[in-house]
Amino acid sequence: MIARLGGMSEQATIAATPTEGGFFATLRAGGAFFRRNLTPRTGVAVAAWRIETLLITPLSIFLIETLGRWRGALAMSCVMAAFALLFLLLLAGEPIMADFRRWLGDRRFGHWSMRIAERRDATGAVQRAASVPAIVMLLGPFWRTVTVETFLVRKPLAALIAIGGAFPHTMFWTGLVTASAWQLVTKPALWWVWDKGVSPAFGLVF
Repeated sequence: MIARLGGMSEQATIAATPTEGGFFATLRAGGAFFRRNLTPRTGVAVAAWRIETLLITPLSIFLIETLGRWRGALAMSCVMAAFALLFLLLLAGEPIMADFRRWLGDRRFGHWSMRIAERRDATGAVQRAASVPAIVMLLGPFWRTVTVETFLVRKPLAALIAIGGAFPHTMFWTGLVTASAWQLVTKPALWWVWDKGVSPAFGLVF
């Protein structure tokens, strides 16, 4: 009997322990959660998320090449803000978000995040305010929207973070990072391959 009680206590302890998983592992598992638990609205959101993921790099390069570095980045910011608005309209008030909130609380990184979100003292307010730059700069439109909906951020602030956050996020990642990599490394490398390999090969054939 004592052994059985001991085994039950150990199982309860294991069940109560948050699942291992850091930031990126939680994002991957979270994406799988939404794909497993599709509703009509989350199905559209996941499909739009896939389209956004596929378009972001080629569209960024196209806009940089046609409009220039910073105008292209600004145009891309508007596209990402439109995606964020779509995600916000689709996920706001969606019942599956309550299930996601419980799922997130069972993971180590999510459990830590939910503790910050649920604190109502001055320390919690400071921690939440300090997390906003990381949410804006590290997360794309889909995950920014999921974050504000998961943590029940009030609507005006949720829109500011999810939609308005597209501008500093994209101006940095597209205007600075992607444009620099394209103009300084990738584009010269492609031209070198064309000049040294592809163009002479075409000359021999044609």
